[in-house]
Amino acid sequence: MAYILHWIFSHLVPRRTMQASHIEQGRSKYRIVVPLVCVLLMTNAYAGQDERAFEQARQYTAKVVTRVELPFYGDRKGTTIGAGFVVDADRGWIMTNAHVVARSPSQVKVALLDGDYYVARKLYVDPYIDIAILEMVDRPAKKHIVAAKLDCEETPAVGHTVGAFGHPWDLSFTGTRGIISGITSKFTGMAEMLQTDAPINPGNSGGPLISLRTGKVVGVNTASRRSSQNTNFAVPMGHACRILTLLRQGRDPSPPELPFFFYLDLDENNELAVAKVFGKHHGLDLQEGDVVRRVSGTDGEIQNRGQLIHALRGRLDDIELEVTRGDEDIVVHGRLASATLVAERTGVLVSGVLFSRNPWRDSRDFVDGRRALMVHHVEPGSIGDGEKLQAMDLLLAVDNQPVQTLEQLLTYLRTAESEKNKVILKMVRVGNLDDSIFAYIERPLEVTGLRVIGGSAL
Repeated sequence: MAYILHWIFSHLVPRRTMQASHIEQGRSKYRIVVPLVCVLLMTNAYAGQDERAFEQARQYTAKVVTRVELPFYGDRKGTTIGAGFVVDADRGWIMTNAHVVARSPSQVKVALLDGDYYVARKLYVDPYIDIAILEMVDRPAKKHIVAAKLDCEETPAVGHTVGAFGHPWDLSFTGTRGIISGITSKFTGMAEMLQTDAPINPGNSGGPLISLRTGKVVGVNTASRRSSQNTNFAVPMGHACRILTLLRQGRDPSPPELPFFFYLDLDENNELAVAKVFGKHHGLDLQEGDVVRRVSGTDGEIQNRGQLIHALRGRLDDIELEVTRGDEDIVVHGRLASATLVAERTGVLVSGVLFSRNPWRDSRDFVDGRRALMVHHVEPGSIGDGEKLQAMDLLLAVDNQPVQTLEQLLTYLRTAESEKNKVILKMVRVGNLDDSIFAYIERPLEVTGLRVIGGSAL
C-alpha cells in the first residue's frame, strides 16, 4: 500500500515548478487521484477490520467434541466435532448448537486455542431452536478465557459483511467470509434465520457468525443447504441472547409446550392462525380460527410460531395474548407448561431397542387415540435388530396389555425378565400399503440388558 501511494503522488500530483498549462492538467489528474487514494485507504481499513475480527475469534472460539452411545430420535450414534464460542468468561459458559452436543445423553469436551480439552456439562439444551449452553467444569481457576462480544439488539441487514468461524472438515480455527444474503422464516417453527453465503461446512456448526464491521457475534452457525451454492444459515443472536439472559437470571428459558397447531403460512401472509386445539384444560383459551397478533409486554407483532415461542420464554406463568377472534380483537389470559427439559429425557433400553416418548404431538389422532411410545434407536446386530424392529415403530401393547407410559413398559419388562419369559410387542409402523397409512406388526422379544437411559428416574 505504501509503495502504491508513493507512486501515485510522485507521478500524478502536480509539482510546484510546473508551468501553468501543465498545472491545470495536473489538477485534472489530482481530481482523479484523491478519490482513488480514499478508496485504497478504505479498502485497507476494511481488510484490517476483517483480520482483527478473525484474530479475536481465535481467542474465544472453542472446539466441541461429542460422543453419543445411544441416540434418541433425531440424533446419531458416534463422535462428532463442532464449534462453540465463549459467552461468559467468569462462568466458563460456551454457546453452541443443540445438534452439536446432541439432545441425547452424551459426553462432551471442549478445547480453546491452546488445545487443552476440558469436560463440559450441558447446562441447557433447547428442545426447539438449535442452541445449547455448555459449562466448562474442570478448567483451572487461573485459566484465562476471553468472551465474545455479542450483538443482541440489531439484526444485520442484507449485504452486511460477515465471517463464519470454526473447524470445517476438522481444519481447526479457520474463517470464511461472505455477506448476509437474507433473513428467512422458511424453516418450520423457526422465527427467523440469517442466510449467508459465508461457507458453513461440517465442523462450523455452533461457531460464531461475526460482523466484520463491528467484530461482534451476530449469529450461531447452524446449517447449510445441500447441493446449493453457499446457501447457509445461522440462528440470530437476538433469539440466542434471550436464552442466555434468562439463564444468567437463574430463570428457566424453556419454550412452552404448545397444545395447538397453526396453519402453514403457504401464501406468506405473515399471520399465525390456530388450526387445531388439543384438549380443553391446557391453561390458555385459544380457539380454532384465532389469529395471534402480539404477546403483551413485548415488541413487535407475531408473524409465525417461532416468534410466539421466543416471546413466551420466561413468561409462561402469566401470559397475555392479543388475538383476533372473528371480527373482534380480544386479550386471552392464561399459562402454559414448559417443554420437557432435554436433560430429563428418559428412555428404556431392552435387547438393543431404545423406547421413549413418541415426539409426534398429533399421533393421538391416528393411533387408536393413544399417545404411544416409540422406538428411537435399534442397535445393529442386537436381538431387537434380529426381530426386525425399526426406529419410529410405535408401541401399542406388551402381551396384549396396553402400554402408554415408560413406567408401564418397565414394569412389564422387569416381570418378564425375572420370569425369563419373552414378551410379545404389538407395534404400528408407517406402511407401504395402497389403502392404509399404517401397518400393524407383532414381534417376540427376549428381555435382556434392561436399563433406564437418561436423566429422569422411573
